[in-house]
Amino acid sequence: MSQQRVRRELELAHDLQLKLLPSPAVVAAKADVAARCRPAESVGGDFYNLLSLHGDRVGVMIGDVSSHGFGAALIMALAMAASGIHAETAESPHEALRRLEMSLAEELAETEMFLTLCYVVANPAEGVLTYANAGHPHAFLISTQDGALKRLGATRPPLGLGDGGQERVEQCERGKAILCLFTDGLADARGPSGERFGEQRVLSHVVNLRGRPARDILEAVFTDIAAFTGGAPANDDRTLVLLKV
Repeated sequence: MSQQRVRRELELAHDLQLKLLPSPAVVAAKADVAARCRPAESVGGDFYNLLSLHGDRVGVMIGDVSSHGFGAALIMALAMAASGIHAETAESPHEALRRLEMSLAEELAETEMFLTLCYVVANPAEGVLTYANAGHPHAFLISTQDGALKRLGATRPPLGLGDGGQERVEQCERGKAILCLFTDGLADARGPSGERFGEQRVLSHVVNLRGRPARDILEAVFTDIAAFTGGAPANDDRTLVLLKV
């Protein structure tokens, strides 16, 4: 009976966690966005956020807590709640991450966890992306004209491992770029022989399908990874966010 109760509570926690994640519909009037998070366990430490900001701007955030399970899920829930507030009030992505780190400082110290996070503010009307990247490795801008890739490198340490840093600005023609953010769970997924799915395999779908809607690209990635792993349970959370600028 106790095992059934624990299982049921895990299922409820999983459902609640997924309900915290926003629907792409919140920014659909401004941009073509697709997003999906698949926790490895009943609850996980990945999250994303989508924000309709003042004017034509769209905020896109992805985060990956350094563990998973209940501890990571707690950090994830706190980060989700705080990130929306700070993104709305902060003047820049870098300032939003600084405030978010202050909000999470006590919990990150107590759990000895850290959080990689990339926050991008897109202004499609002006063709400008402004971003701050707290040590998140999988953040890219892909040209829809020639498929050229540009990594949006780290601008500061992960949250919980030090502050400082800056933000950066990227110029892109309207309708000519795709923002691609994902977590380690996609790149590190293993096939039956132990082979990694790999970062390039994710990116190849974006490049090859760059003329298609964001949802089509996302479905292609998750269909491929399911076939690659033979449907085996994930050993890490898998999250992907795509924004066609």
